[in-house]
Amino acid sequence: MAINFSGFIEMPLIGFLCLFAFSQTIYAGGEDYSAEGERRAKSAGESLIGTPAPQLKIEDIDGTTIDLAQVYGEKPVYIKFWATWCVPCREQMPGFEDIYKEYGDKIQVVAVNTGISDSLKSVTVFREKIGMTMPIAIDDGKLARAFQLRVTPQHLLIDKNGEFAYFGHKDDKEFHKALDRVVTEEFSGKTLRNPTFVPKDSGYTVGDRVPDVSFSTIDEKSLNFKFNTPSSKKIALVFFGPWCEWYLEKTEPKTSKACTQVRELLESKSKESNVQWVTVSTNLWSSVSDLEDYRKSYGTTMPIVFDEDGDLFKQFGINQIPTIAVIDPDGKVSLKSSIQDDGFDTALHTISTFK
Repeated sequence: MAINFSGFIEMPLIGFLCLFAFSQTIYAGGEDYSAEGERRAKSAGESLIGTPAPQLKIEDIDGTTIDLAQVYGEKPVYIKFWATWCVPCREQMPGFEDIYKEYGDKIQVVAVNTGISDSLKSVTVFREKIGMTMPIAIDDGKLARAFQLRVTPQHLLIDKNGEFAYFGHKDDKEFHKALDRVVTEEFSGKTLRNPTFVPKDSGYTVGDRVPDVSFSTIDEKSLNFKFNTPSSKKIALVFFGPWCEWYLEKTEPKTSKACTQVRELLESKSKESNVQWVTVSTNLWSSVSDLEDYRKSYGTTMPIVFDEDGDLFKQFGINQIPTIAVIDPDGKVSLKSSIQDDGFDTALHTISTFK
């Protein structure tokens, strides 16, 4: 993964050095990056291996519905999470297409775009440019939660018995060995008891009332907020990723710029307003140590919460970064906007007026 530091000319030396160490250790191109991605993917799926995969329906961008309940017991499933801006995803796409063509009807292949900083237009353009022919779906966050997405690319195999058989990040010998195994193994004939995946609603939206909330920061400090009391304050939650600014600088500059803009705006407002600001990090390509490095690199002072299990993103229906949700003292959501929304600039202006 190439790293461009041109945007950090004005960064203090210590911040630059921290960012350099952070990027080289965790996200730098080559084996270190690949190995870390593999570790995170396997860690996310290790508790699921051998357990029944969920029954759910996936609709691809051409309108075809893939009912996994009808696939289990007949053939294995190969799901690959990816994004158009993800460098290793791009590198693996030719091999992914080869797998789809080679195995044909022997396996159900689904390319699941994460939906993060992507759209039907960007995915369609990418499909035509690369020449992808397998079914492609765009996630709204539900599939990521159902299949424990932690990195991109992340692939998983479900065997003919409908059980999770493999999680990984690399397109390597180990993966291809697992792929051959799930294709050649016979169905056991046992009764399938795959749980039905019931997606939750879209999360809190403008006008909804939120119950009292509590957060734990990466410093293990508790943040407890009660609404409808004389001391209640307006709360602004900022959903972000520590890699957004520098990694997306070239591959998705609009989102990268928005992440920088939001960070700088909120950092200034947190010092001059009575609003309680809380930043909430995605669990995609993120960890507590990553967030600590992020804080050092950018000199942020706002509380950082790591949504390790994805519950907060699910609770608020978040699938884009950055996204801002504002909760008034009475517990009502008064603003919710992401980079993908037409009114995002208006939302930022509204925030800039907070006293």
